[in-house]
Amino acid sequence: MSTADTLMLTISHQYGSGGSQIARDLGSRLQWSVWDKEILRRVATEYQLAETDVEANDERVASFIEKLVDLIGMGGFATAYSILPPRGLDDAKLQQMTRTIIEHIAREGRAIIVNRGGNHILAKRSGTRHVFIFAPLEARIQRVIQLEKLTRSEAERRIVGIDRLRTDYVRTFYHADWRDPTHYHLTVDSAVWGESGTADLILSALQHIPHRR
Repeated sequence: MSTADTLMLTISHQYGSGGSQIARDLGSRLQWSVWDKEILRRVATEYQLAETDVEANDERVASFIEKLVDLIGMGGFATAYSILPPRGLDDAKLQQMTRTIIEHIAREGRAIIVNRGGNHILAKRSGTRHVFIFAPLEARIQRVIQLEKLTRSEAERRIVGIDRLRTDYVRTFYHADWRDPTHYHLTVDSAVWGESGTADLILSALQHIPHRR
């Protein structure tokens, strides 16, 4: 089997649907690597090492990372990603570095890519299956309130803001609607099945793919 045929997953998910936790569960069960926040950490590390004159460039466009910092705050960003936000990283550089990292991961397979346009970057890779995890808004609000210890209005604001960021990101770089089911092999409502049940469904679907290991 060639590396292009080695099975792997991309998981796109709505914020508050439990997608990141479901990806971790699947990674543990399958013994696959999971690339979620790790992608941003890698981008930040490689970018800061490779670009030393970034702060001298005054004519840069605000990046999606900066918009995310505006949304969740500097402290929230550092807590979520275990890094300070990379400075001076414009959208085009962010997208290109993300693509390079994801394509490198895909050479080995047996990995799960979470969000970041992974289903579009690996759309032509024969061994990749694409999953979208969603949930009704109220279920997402309640989950974010519980896990992030936010007020209802704060949870609603964060959900709306992150949904908008993901919509803009995929539309800008891949000219697509990230919620369009035609971009996925499987879509699952995690509010119906729960996190463990959703992972069970995805695992069952993988096991029904012929000639994949």
